[in-house]
Amino acid sequence: MAESNLKEMMIDDINDDVGEEGQLNKDQPKIEWYLIDTERTFCKVWNFIINWVTIYSLIMTPFIMVFPHIYEMNLDQLPATEGGEFDEIAATAAEMSEYNRRKNMQETLRSLERAIDILFMIEILFNFVKRTRAYTSIGAISKKYVTSYFILDVLATVPNLFFLNEALKLYWLKFFRMIHLNKLTSPLELLLSYLLQKYSKKRQNDLTSFCSLILLVVYSSHLNACIWIWLGYMNECPKDDPGCTKSWIYMNDFDVQ
Repeated sequence: MAESNLKEMMIDDINDDVGEEGQLNKDQPKIEWYLIDTERTFCKVWNFIINWVTIYSLIMTPFIMVFPHIYEMNLDQLPATEGGEFDEIAATAAEMSEYNRRKNMQETLRSLERAIDILFMIEILFNFVKRTRAYTSIGAISKKYVTSYFILDVLATVPNLFFLNEALKLYWLKFFRMIHLNKLTSPLELLLSYLLQKYSKKRQNDLTSFCSLILLVVYSSHLNACIWIWLGYMNECPKDDPGCTKSWIYMNDFDVQ
């Protein structure tokens, strides 16, 4: 009799647990099928790709703004027609070769930039449906994104993607991607987390922070160098002003493009 009562009590406990779990499942909000779980493999791989294209944009945007001839054709040193087009008849063989080399390089770079802008456009759309533990509904996810990076992401991507003929005139808008500067160290942090597994968590954090700081210093040096060159190009002396002091760019004939 005692064993029978004990079995009945155990069965009642199990039924109570099942009932509680079922009630908890009913109380939990339903996750919509179109939301992307940030913990899933697809989202992690996608974020990894976006991190790398963001790093590319962070490095190349100031570089292209300082050296625009690698992105947009400069005909100042090549024979051109009255309409500003390259004059193939008046060009020498060397000038034709240089023109074709620059044209091919610029077309390749523009195609790469266009592909990256398309990836960023997809990322903008994905940011409206990326579900995290804190934000599980499309309303909450959208509100969080719209009130944070959305406007700057659109300014950095949409004009360059849909107004291709403007080329360099709108390229400066990509500087708005600087808001994602934290992604610059993401691949390094991922690599160090794998290489430093045998060390304590505190030592991992210390080494990762130190290496990330070094990387940010290197990047700031890149930015400062681009700014310094840009300032040098701004101070071009007119030929009819002999009293003008040339900047270091023109003083050393570094203005040849």
